[in-house]
Amino acid sequence: MWYSKAYRRHLCDMHIDDWDESFLRDFSPEKYVENLKMAKIQNAMIYFQSHVGLCFYPTECGFMHKSLIGRENLMKRTVELCYENGISVTGYYSLNFNTLEHDRHPEWRMLMENGKSWRENGFNVIPTDDMDPMTQKSGRYGLCCPNNMEYRKFVYRQIDEMLSYFKVDGLFFDMPFWQHTCYCNSCRARWENEVGLPFPIGNLEEGSELHLTLMRKKYEWMGEWSKAVYDYVKNKNSNISVEQNFAAGISDDSNNGCGEEVNSACDFVGGDLYGGILNHSLACKFYKNITKNQPFEYMFSRCKPGLRSHTLTKSVDEMTTEVLMSAAHHGATLVIDAIDPIGTQDERVYQRVGQVFDKQIPYEEYFKGNMVEDIGLYYSIKSRFSDSGSKINNKDGCIGASKAMISKHIPFGVTGSFYELEKYRVLVVPMLSMQDDDTERIIKYIEQGGRVYFSGAKNEELLEKLMGARFKGYTDERNVYIAPCDELKAVFCWFNEKYPLPFEAHAPILSEVKNGTIIARYTLPCTKPDESRFASIHSDPPVIETPISAMVEGNYGKGRFFWSAMPIEAIDYDEYREIFINCINRLLDGQPMSFVSTAPEDVEITLFEDDECFYINTVQLDERSVMSNIPTFNIKIRCPENVKRVEVLPSKREVFFEKKGDYVSFDTHPMHVFAMYRIIK
Repeated sequence: MWYSKAYRRHLCDMHIDDWDESFLRDFSPEKYVENLKMAKIQNAMIYFQSHVGLCFYPTECGFMHKSLIGRENLMKRTVELCYENGISVTGYYSLNFNTLEHDRHPEWRMLMENGKSWRENGFNVIPTDDMDPMTQKSGRYGLCCPNNMEYRKFVYRQIDEMLSYFKVDGLFFDMPFWQHTCYCNSCRARWENEVGLPFPIGNLEEGSELHLTLMRKKYEWMGEWSKAVYDYVKNKNSNISVEQNFAAGISDDSNNGCGEEVNSACDFVGGDLYGGILNHSLACKFYKNITKNQPFEYMFSRCKPGLRSHTLTKSVDEMTTEVLMSAAHHGATLVIDAIDPIGTQDERVYQRVGQVFDKQIPYEEYFKGNMVEDIGLYYSIKSRFSDSGSKINNKDGCIGASKAMISKHIPFGVTGSFYELEKYRVLVVPMLSMQDDDTERIIKYIEQGGRVYFSGAKNEELLEKLMGARFKGYTDERNVYIAPCDELKAVFCWFNEKYPLPFEAHAPILSEVKNGTIIARYTLPCTKPDESRFASIHSDPPVIETPISAMVEGNYGKGRFFWSAMPIEAIDYDEYREIFINCINRLLDGQPMSFVSTAPEDVEITLFEDDECFYINTVQLDERSVMSNIPTFNIKIRCPENVKRVEVLPSKREVFFEKKGDYVSFDTHPMHVFAMYRIIK
């Protein structure tokens, strides 16, 4: 379909109201498309409707934006011009955010616990500096509940209208998640019918049975709604692609209900994300392995840090890093701009975007092969919540582990319940909860010879199966220390029994470990948090040695496991990263990596392989406006076959190499932001 070779995509946000006659008055289809051409765009996502709820076409069931009165075909002309200029078109529709219909239909509203909607409550919010920008402006957003069947019928009617009026290659549905728990009558009735209990009111203890049940239902309901929309479109026209915004699958927490179920209702995965470059890297690996069809789509705002800074545009180097980070994973990039209220765009932005995409275009023909992934980083969409013991969840652990492996140039990919496990030499499973339903598959992976590092005590099935231990609760102390036993001292570098590794959290306590060897124990301070006495006034140094298990390793079936009570992989200090990597190396037990490198820690390397070639991508992990140059470094790629040639792309200039055993070794050229090499077998 259209998306298979469209790596350069664009969306211009048009969430514009119409109470002022100047709004969108100066919108020009011709200028809009000229800007797309200047930016080298292959696919344009164009607004057919917005969060405001106004439509950009003549509608019978809703309301058209007033700026289109007398020029009703304005957006249709924009679509036609795109096709005339070789640009495919995706139509945008805001699925659950619809302020106009929220206001017109009180019975359709998502309701908060007090019986009012997010928009109604938002009028009384006093914005603070540390408040999420969307929450600050929550009075602007009207949310409609997908469990209301009348609202669903309305959405279907608008889909019918859009497909009848526009020629499109695809439809994009935004916001398929729960902004908050909905207490409307439709949700209450569905819960009571399916669960057989009164609808839960108030803040639930995270990790409690009721909390997990509510989370499960949110995933089921949003997944069922997404699938209903997908099926409705496909029944109308099976040749139209359907994408639903999957940003919430990796952003926010597990309470939003955007999971594998939503992804299954997409032809390919994509989403708008706003974290730093390490989050970008992790998201690319996640999207690459969860998408049904390649390439995945990573959306980023041309403004920094986001569209709320309407006139602050990222530099060429900043944009280049974002675009080529996606390219290093063979993904597509969608650049998000926002229309000026009067309907104009800053053409300088499109000149800059074009300058950046010019850098990517020569590499696109080399987006081939399968990514080489030695280590599997297990990302659990449904384990992104914290319980009472630790504020660190699976996502935090994945980000930390990702940073550690990138800095040591360890080939890894992101896996989970959505992807295979067997291909990996080691699985890294941070802070898995009981909400994840993939535990049996992880256990089977170990039984059949796999090796797993896992942390935390939130998944009691893993603890009991692998170690014969049960979770008993948490320490009263919120400052604990991990003291290595003799066999683990080399792994712990600077730290030892007298001066153990500190951790700021309540630590899980297990019953007796029946399988495996305890290789580290807790050391505790001599006073508890509720005591006024102390040993040292400023801190709680380690004093009391305990027999409580902090780390255990052992065999299970044909495989091995390494358990850490505390998620050391999540801590953003070099010392913790070093210990975590030592634990992984302990499981690898000398197995050779697919590549090794002397590259600086702030350079990420990704490797793809097909039958004829290796493709090596190097990306600078920097977020400055102007990037520095990276001097030459060495890369060794494991390749038992004979090698004909190594070359730098896209110029195809030959690079000197040496074949030493199973490895091909070569020195890179100095790089700025990105470089790609090819090894021809």
